[in-house]
Amino acid sequence: MGNKPDRQDAPRAAAETELAHAPKTKPRPAEELLHELEVHQIELEMQNEALRQSQVELEKSRDRYMDFYDFAPAGYLTLNHDGMIDEVNLPGAALLGVERSRLLRRRFAPFVAPEDRDRWYRHFLAVLGIDNKLSCELALRHGEGAHFFAQLNCLRLSKEGNEPVVRIVLTDITERKRAEQALLDMNRRKDEFLAMLAHELRNPLAPIRNAAHVLGRLELTEPRVLWA
Repeated sequence: MGNKPDRQDAPRAAAETELAHAPKTKPRPAEELLHELEVHQIELEMQNEALRQSQVELEKSRDRYMDFYDFAPAGYLTLNHDGMIDEVNLPGAALLGVERSRLLRRRFAPFVAPEDRDRWYRHFLAVLGIDNKLSCELALRHGEGAHFFAQLNCLRLSKEGNEPVVRIVLTDITERKRAEQALLDMNRRKDEFLAMLAHELRNPLAPIRNAAHVLGRLELTEPRVLWA
């Protein structure tokens, strides 16, 4: 076998060739070189300190964001384009009645009450199709327990090169729904009472005639009854 040049020696040979053709420079005193090295070291230390301070500020900013995110008064969710949960904050997990770690990568649709599921699918597709915020009210399932009413404010977010996601602000409106239903029931009872009262006012003697008719059929002989 012949002696072939090692490929790893090629960069070294190229560097030596370039150095051989480079213009000659006058050697510099050792004190000057040492001074420049010390200055360069100080610059590196200052840059490292600036980077460390930036890292500290980024961590503080991240912690503030997480505090706002996890202790917000409403639930925050991020769904991917397939309707699966990518992110959820602590209030959102509490509303759905499931530990946060167990919610990730699960579909959101099963948490919607069966009677509202078709409406949720239509709403989700509509959100994916526009850039504006859309809202809806749905009955959602709390874990394996009872349902609750929620308002969902949804917005599509798109980043270049990535599939769009849907951000959702989830608010419990159960008490408001109950108050609205109580008001509807009260108005219904009021309308029924007014309708009955109007009927009685149109026929003021009807109760008296009905009572006399009943008494006559009983064939009572009490004088006061006969007088009546």
